[in-house]
Amino acid sequence: MKIRVPAAWFLAAALTFACGQGGPPEGSADAVDSAAAQKTAVAALQAGMSKDEVRNKLGEPRIRVTMDGGLERWTYYSYDAQGRIAAKTMIIFGDDGTIVEISDASS
Repeated sequence: MKIRVPAAWFLAAALTFACGQGGPPEGSADAVDSAAAQKTAVAALQAGMSKDEVRNKLGEPRIRVTMDGGLERWTYYSYDAQGRIAAKTMIIFGDDGTIVEISDASS
């Protein structure tokens, strides 16, 4: 018995796979704008904000580190069109889960 799969299924699967590959194409405006978007979101952060509030603004961090004393550091990166780090943000949360320090560096 042969099973027939509509061609539309293959097209949908191919598009889904292609959309999940990497970020914006090298040299695109979207690649450059990601650093600007990160900086804008970071500017809206304030000491005392919760981890959920940070996630809503910046998404999940690239790196999470648990530090001594119950502190936690989240690190975010954005890249330029050449793949270099264009923005780096480190956020430190106190043992109560709220921001105690924000460090924003640009390349």
